Amino acid sequence: MSSNEQPRTPSPAPRQEANVNADGASEIAQSSGMPFLLNDSPVKPAGLMSISRKVIEAGPDASSKDLDADFLTEHLRPCPEKSYLKLQANPMVGKYTKQIMNAPEEIAMYQPMAELLTLLSKTIHRLITKGDKQRLSLQSERPIVFLDHHSCAITRFPVGDPKEFPDIVGVFQPRDAKTLKLHNDGTYREVPYHRIETVVEAKVRGKQAEGRRQASSYIHHILQARPDRPSYYGMSATQESFQLYYGSPLGLRAAAHIPWTDLKTLCAYVYSLYDPPDGHILYDRTITWSETPNRPNSPAMWNLTVDGEKYYGARIVFLGYPFGRRTTVFRITRLNLPPVIIKEFYLESGRRYEEVDLLAHIHLEGYVPGVVRVFSSETVTSEDTVVAFRDTTTEETRTKQRIVFGDFGMDLEYAKTVNDLLKAVYDVLEMHRTVASRREVLHRDMSIFNIMMYPQRSPSKGVKWMEDVPPLIDAVLAGQPSDSEIPPIPCGLMIDYDHSALLGHAQAAPRIHEAIHRELKHRTGTPAYIARAVTIAGFPCGLEHMYYLQMPLLCGKAKDLYIQAYGQERYDKYTDDPIAGTCHGGLPRRTSRKELQKLASTLPFYHRWEYDAESVFWTMYSVLLRVLPQNAMESLGTMKHLEVAWEKLKTHTIPDTPEEVKSYDDIRQAILGYSEERFTAAFLPPMQDVASMLQLIAEHVSPTYALMDPPPPFDDHLHEAMQRLILQYLVDHQDTPIPLTPGVLRSIGPKLKKDGRELGTYGSQLDDSVETGTGSKRPREEHESSKRRVQPKRGVTNDFTGPREGEARILRGLWNNEGRDA
Repeated sequence: MSSNEQPRTPSPAPRQEANVNADGASEIAQSSGMPFLLNDSPVKPAGLMSISRKVIEAGPDASSKDLDADFLTEHLRPCPEKSYLKLQANPMVGKYTKQIMNAPEEIAMYQPMAELLTLLSKTIHRLITKGDKQRLSLQSERPIVFLDHHSCAITRFPVGDPKEFPDIVGVFQPRDAKTLKLHNDGTYREVPYHRIETVVEAKVRGKQAEGRRQASSYIHHILQARPDRPSYYGMSATQESFQLYYGSPLGLRAAAHIPWTDLKTLCAYVYSLYDPPDGHILYDRTITWSETPNRPNSPAMWNLTVDGEKYYGARIVFLGYPFGRRTTVFRITRLNLPPVIIKEFYLESGRRYEEVDLLAHIHLEGYVPGVVRVFSSETVTSEDTVVAFRDTTTEETRTKQRIVFGDFGMDLEYAKTVNDLLKAVYDVLEMHRTVASRREVLHRDMSIFNIMMYPQRSPSKGVKWMEDVPPLIDAVLAGQPSDSEIPPIPCGLMIDYDHSALLGHAQAAPRIHEAIHRELKHRTGTPAYIARAVTIAGFPCGLEHMYYLQMPLLCGKAKDLYIQAYGQERYDKYTDDPIAGTCHGGLPRRTSRKELQKLASTLPFYHRWEYDAESVFWTMYSVLLRVLPQNAMESLGTMKHLEVAWEKLKTHTIPDTPEEVKSYDDIRQAILGYSEERFTAAFLPPMQDVASMLQLIAEHVSPTYALMDPPPPFDDHLHEAMQRLILQYLVDHQDTPIPLTPGVLRSIGPKLKKDGRELGTYGSQLDDSVETGTGSKRPREEHESSKRRVQPKRGVTNDFTGPREGEARILRGLWNNEGRDA
């Protein structure tokens, strides 16, 4: 980024990003060998590699394309001549340098390297603070000192049970403070991660690649855990040379190897920690950390200023990929009031739609229940400077944004009963189709990350709500009409409209229609939950995709409640005519599979409403598969089937190139084709009726409706089918809800436990003008084989093609637990 992340954050004009993934929920390239932990809540690893995997594995050299040839001039400010000459004449500089170059082993490098860097830092700090302090990027009046990890313990680092620590950390010289643990001589005994200003990794000669990998990993971690640090410097070194890094929302840049005899460049690195080049913003003054003196193992809390209003005691609940959108979500607990949710991210230039604008459009004619509301938003300005980073080569700009939301919800895995969870899904489907039809906005990233339950509204006076909101599930089950004077309280909440799109309307100008059509071609979603058609930007047309069912019919009390709530007209509108032989209102083609495949290759692809409904299905299935009913006993048989099903979700990948699409086989399709007996085998005994309902829904999700002739006449036909089946279940089991253990999931066995990663997110475009970029490969959270992204060729600049922010982690226990530290 030449410079912005990401809680509960999203994940994205096309660009050729030099050394890093663009954005998203993915996996750090297990390069650090460390699981993540804040407090004692496990956090899944997020994406690491802004430098390409080739370089991390093979080792960089001075001619590598992944190195920034202009690093020294673009990312460092030269040390003033007076300071440099003073240091050059200091005999200790030469002494420490020789000790480093002659060190027999790695451990012998730590102390002289720390002493050398501290000497440079104190000398530079002393000389420059005699001049104009205002221009310096100083968090403290004291200088930065460098400590090796043997002389101090690194605590509250954004990783848990680490096997590796930075060899040397740069921290501001300490002074007595209740929150610090110091030795008798005043030096640190422990260094909290939020006090680390730069990191240095030492390796013996020949291990430059490993040093680069680890230094990159530490910069990645700290940027995620330090929202007050928009960008960050780091360093790795061997006895022969050192290498410098600069990480920002535009990527992680690396210099070529620099010999230790180049004192001027080393001084420039240290000087830039205090006075970086223009456009290199090291600190965002609108957010500061605070420590809790009586809770030494508690991570820092954050104080933020948004649109002039101050918020105190914020905890991080979502961390995104630091070298892209870098979404970070904070949660602020308030006494007797719903929590405040604040989301910050670095918005890339050229985006067609922005979340705030889309949400404003959705709520323009009155707040829509079940859709998150924005209370305030701003472009972040720190000390009269907009926090933004611009790449002079690609002209890409990322600007830091903050949003304060007026609604809060819980993760689906915190459902108290199965009925509660299904009611949340029902209402999300109802409001999703309402927003698409009445406000013409399609979400395009329905997933477990973006559907919440037990929503809470922050109090607000004089709020206008959308009129004629369709009855939601509580009103339907109660058999009572909705009160137009009192806005309905939904059981579900949709959040994260980062990748949503306007559908347009008939009166729109042709050029607007064309732009919208292009937008809806782009693949956007989360690998485990993305619709199969969106995965390939096409139409699956195997035999299993050609089996169509008629719209489910309700019976008994469920039908009576439906008609009482929505009317006979709506029921008949979607119900198929058995004589006409329609299915969901469309007619299956009576032709050969070969002809269907030929037809599928010619039809234009765009994101359809039913694809979001399919994503809701995968979300519902994944949660119901894992929730734990109270007093339920796991057997070897159910565990085996659970692991097989979960692996299909977890390891689902997205093909990158047209060649891969031709031979692509969506491994999740097997789940949709299971017999009822096979489908239900993965569920515990109390969940068998739930599993049977899911299997019926799967039969309606499986077909490719776009290949019917004619296709279903109503865009929300799949929503309707899913809601009917959920309603029938809820009515039949209204008096016998299955109690769950909130927040506790079924074990997925040693093999999957060891991996322990969240399901990631991805967004891209697939057309004839794409190629796989070797310099921009990125890991995602799902599987090793999917660590690729589709790259638009240079010159293709009209479409929104950036991958969404996949490298994300949700601190679930912190998001939902009122009394737990972040």
